Amino acid sequence: MNKNVKKEFDTVAFFRDVKERMAKATEGMTLAQKKNFWKQLGEGRLKLA
Repeated sequence: MNKNVKKEFDTVAFFRDVKERMAKATEGMTLAQKKNFWKQLGEGRLKLA
């Protein structure tokens, strides 16, 4: 077995993690607050913790 093989990027695990972090960050927000949050996130003004 070759130990120098890079591990492939796990897309499903990555996006599940992002989805969970977004859900935690927007928990308890109204729809208007969520839209504003997502807009700021998309513009790069916010980062997910």
